[in-house]
Amino acid sequence: MSQLPRLTEADVVQFLEDHPEFFIGKDALLSDMRIPHNSGPATSLVERQLAVHRERNVELRQRLSDLLENARRNDQLFEKSRRLVLALVEAENWVGIQAALDDSLRKDFGVDAWAMLHFTERQLEKPLIAIHSTERQRTTHRLFKGHRALCGQLPAKDIAMLLGVDSSDAKSLASAQIRGRDNNGVLTIASKNPNDYRSSMDTLFLDYIADVLALRLPQIPVG
Repeated sequence: MSQLPRLTEADVVQFLEDHPEFFIGKDALLSDMRIPHNSGPATSLVERQLAVHRERNVELRQRLSDLLENARRNDQLFEKSRRLVLALVEAENWVGIQAALDDSLRKDFGVDAWAMLHFTERQLEKPLIAIHSTERQRTTHRLFKGHRALCGQLPAKDIAMLLGVDSSDAKSLASAQIRGRDNNGVLTIASKNPNDYRSSMDTLFLDYIADVLALRLPQIPVG
């Protein structure tokens, strides 16, 4: 007489997955089933299901809260970006561009330091920063390692170079290349906090402002 195949745990799991309605009408069976728990006494299947649902509800509420918070931050970022872009469009010269950036980046975005480097042979007066040296331009480009933007902690000398100063107390930065017609450079924002800008962060906002500058700067005169 042949033996019946032995049921395995996988067989039971598969059966219950294929027949989710199995326990309908079997209240007595459900109430008798006990599920061991590592941190306490065994509970009934119904109690365990309720506990799982409560845990999932807490998780879903947290996810919803996170989504709403992200949406709120995105709305704020959009409004700040909108004000900055309008100010850049209304600027009448490069000094006006510089002033619009300074007002927005320091007041709206709270950056500790920022700079816009211009790769040009023209003589620009402060606060505009002109980088005439071809070698320094190449050195700056090499920091990006072929990428449009970079973000994170860099050696102090590299941070100072991207900010156009001899030295800086900034510990982290985000930087994007400006690539326009007869208009190339770098836009950099920096923080004294080494954790404000991390290599894993998205530079979408900075890329966007750099694109606006690439289009806007060739349209207006220097001065």
